Amino acid sequence: MKMIKLLIVDDEPLAHHVLEGYCEKIDQVQIVGSCFDGISTLNFLNKNQVDAVLLDIQMPDITGIELLDTLKNKAPKIIFTTAYSKYAMQSFDYDQVVDYLHKPIRLTRFIRALERLRKVLRMEEEFRAESIDRTPEQTLSNPSNFISLRDNKVVYRIPHANINYIQSWGNYLKFFLKDQNIKIARKTIKAVESELPPNQFLRIHKSYIVNINHVKAITGNQIKLDDLLLPIGKSYLVNVKKTLLNTN
Repeated sequence: MKMIKLLIVDDEPLAHHVLEGYCEKIDQVQIVGSCFDGISTLNFLNKNQVDAVLLDIQMPDITGIELLDTLKNKAPKIIFTTAYSKYAMQSFDYDQVVDYLHKPIRLTRFIRALERLRKVLRMEEEFRAESIDRTPEQTLSNPSNFISLRDNKVVYRIPHANINYIQSWGNYLKFFLKDQNIKIARKTIKAVESELPPNQFLRIHKSYIVNINHVKAITGNQIKLDDLLLPIGKSYLVNVKKTLLNTN
């Protein structure tokens, strides 16, 4: 895969120093710029192409969230780096957000975030390279244990147990699997929800379905899957807690 071009955006010089040091330890990662506020970031992105931004949230003039709203669909991939966990749920409303790192950031956690970014970029690169007609999948045998997905001219039969969670992505869905692979399918989240067994999968947000068996905890209005937190939508909160906590 090509070199990943990163822009660091943070109003604290120490944060730049830490992230630059981490990036130097990882192959095929290049820091192409450093910005200390939202305005300079907008100006940089208008003139330069980057793959992803390591983005702080609390900054002068324009916050990281406001910056993302300003960029809209033109935004590159985003890894939030912030000391404020209260923004975690809001960040998942944006398709560009790959991960959310809470300061102080440990190197091991940063490496996992970069690997997640690498997989998403590679997946989208392969996806754009394919000029196939992604028609709806044909149902295969034993639908009670598997779901069928067409990806790059191949129809995969994926066991339900191997799906960690599903994310809506425009007109497509991303299936995040236990082996860290990601599959894309042209489906609506409503359609796939009806295909999955309700005793194993739970809709927690307008953009997310999780495998109940892989849920580690509920923390506030978020679901924890390993080291990842996913938001629980307000309209889903009562049903999520009722289902996972067996409350009435």
